[in-house]
Amino acid sequence: MSTYKKISVFVGIRLAAHTLLGVAILIFCLCPNHSFASCNLQITSAGPCLPDSSPGTPYVGEAYALKITVKVVGTPSSPFRIKWTIANVTYYFDDINIGPGNGYWWYFVWWVDLDDSIPWTVTLDPDGVSGNTNLVGNFASGTFTPIPPTNAVELYSPRMMHGYEYYTLVFRTGSGNLNNLWVVFGVPTTHGAQSAISVTSPTNGQTIITPPCSVPVFVISRTNVPAATFQDTNYFTVRLSNIRDNPTILRTNTWADMAALGANWTQWIAPDQMCQSTNPVIAEFVQESLPTNYQAVLTPYDAARTLHRAVMKALTYESPPPALDAVDVLEDGYADCSGFAHLLVACLRNVGIPARMISGFWEGDTQWHCRVEFHLPDVDWLLADPTEGNAADPTGTYAYYFGYVPDANQYLAVDTGDAHILPYNNFTFLQVPNWWWTGGGTYESYNAVSYLQPNGVLQTTNSPNGSFQFYLSDVPTEGSVILQASSNLINWSAVATNLAGGTNLIYSFPDTNGIRQFYRAGVTP
Repeated sequence: MSTYKKISVFVGIRLAAHTLLGVAILIFCLCPNHSFASCNLQITSAGPCLPDSSPGTPYVGEAYALKITVKVVGTPSSPFRIKWTIANVTYYFDDINIGPGNGYWWYFVWWVDLDDSIPWTVTLDPDGVSGNTNLVGNFASGTFTPIPPTNAVELYSPRMMHGYEYYTLVFRTGSGNLNNLWVVFGVPTTHGAQSAISVTSPTNGQTIITPPCSVPVFVISRTNVPAATFQDTNYFTVRLSNIRDNPTILRTNTWADMAALGANWTQWIAPDQMCQSTNPVIAEFVQESLPTNYQAVLTPYDAARTLHRAVMKALTYESPPPALDAVDVLEDGYADCSGFAHLLVACLRNVGIPARMISGFWEGDTQWHCRVEFHLPDVDWLLADPTEGNAADPTGTYAYYFGYVPDANQYLAVDTGDAHILPYNNFTFLQVPNWWWTGGGTYESYNAVSYLQPNGVLQTTNSPNGSFQFYLSDVPTEGSVILQASSNLINWSAVATNLAGGTNLIYSFPDTNGIRQFYRAGVTP
């Protein structure tokens, strides 16, 4: 799980010809082996820049860059390195071998999944090998705040995705009849950073809206069936987006606004089996994590941000975990992604912020994961991921993956919340299809599989005279891509089929004066 990514280092130099000549003379005549030289390293300017090194402050969602300009008086005795730190991430640029001059410049570019105020430092020769006599001038520090979106919340970089979820449930053949067998699937819906375009129920599945929070599920019901192997599948097409927010706007929400929320939101404040928000263990943790008078000194947004960091710090990732519910993972100190999510949800609910765990999977095959959605007035569901935040910063110093989640277009939630009350059983989160049965039959095994891949983006491209071309990008790694044509948007026929393979595709057709054609691309399975 990668949280930050270094993408480039660049060094520039601007020296007059006489300065270069001076370096050569100095090295040759005075210190051919550099062993006794001293120098003065001075950072003359430093601060954030755009990813191409031009002046400016980057936007949230862009790479973050720092640039320094340096003056060197004298000749460094040895090559040195530059230390770059942003938040809790440090990199080094090694083997700087330069002589006297003014106008050297370097910049460093990161992907760091943080918004709001971010501290940075740059140090020339942190190891003290250059003979530098100016330890004050070799250091620069500050903070920068990446430019947020104009609105309180913005979805960006959308991707069309498709996939399915299925299970295999095995009862020993000949071990008896099952009086009843119910299998319950989660249903991908529209909320937060995702939109459900189409969802196909498993064969013979029925959509049921479950109390207490009106969450839909698919239920397959079988009666008086012999023990056997059972399998069902649901299919879906969704649009997934990354998400970023504007902390300044979100900080305008008050605790009075939270108290005025309607029942459709406040239903997500009540405790449940996995998120015991009123339990004394949770209440004590919240009290220790927030100031005594937190409602007087913190906005709801900042209280949520503080609790997110507290959960990041309190737990250590372990899979499989010793427990799943909020109280037990807090007492154990170990959790997988569901435990991280349950604890954060319980803490947010404890202070009156509607919250819920969302469970699903990453792009690819069977990559399970859980996250958190929380609500503030005048916005929909905001996103937080304390598990990824913990991976980026186990100390909880920085609020990684809080509000700003730049990989949300790779993740699908198939269920929301932790309570589905049905006549025969109360189910918690349905990250995988779950089941309940009565009667005979000997259970043997269960396996669930998820599949989430891009749906491809078809667009026209420049093409030579006498032909036209389509370009299919964001191609899945598995399955087949089928390009279809139609003259009436009703009847479609395949004109090209390719194995997906993750490679972008280009289609070329002759340009004729025939019947007008429409084209679309699909992916199977």
